[in-house]
Amino acid sequence: MSGGPAANLTCMKLHNVAPPNSVVCVVDGDPAIRDSLAYLCQSNGHVAQGFSTASALLRQVDALFAKCVICEAQLPDVSGVQLYLQLKERGIDVPFALLVSRALSVETAAANRVGIDFVLPKPLTQYTGLTRFLAAVEPSGH
Repeated sequence: MSGGPAANLTCMKLHNVAPPNSVVCVVDGDPAIRDSLAYLCQSNGHVAQGFSTASALLRQVDALFAKCVICEAQLPDVSGVQLYLQLKERGIDVPFALLVSRALSVETAAANRVGIDFVLPKPLTQYTGLTRFLAAVEPSGH
């Protein structure tokens, strides 16, 4: 994996090896939320790499073996929906979960319009939706 500004990423690896198609990309401008989501992914047996902005993910995504993306709706540089569309333009077609505030029904509607796989309401007081999303991206046979 290529390096980048340490402030832009948190990397948690299991067994110090990231097998192909196994990295869960977590994109959130809030480091506490980003780290918590990455930790939750790790506790569910996934490798997770966190990014503070869409730009940070886009700079490295070609070098990653992305399994899926978990993304905040309102990032510091673009919206989560815009990031989803930019990934599609690059030919990166992985499951995508958008984290939205309950008040952001506009973001939910936009996510549905463009075909985002999962829309998860915040706060994530219960991780049921996120764990369902992670289970849905597991390869067959695991």
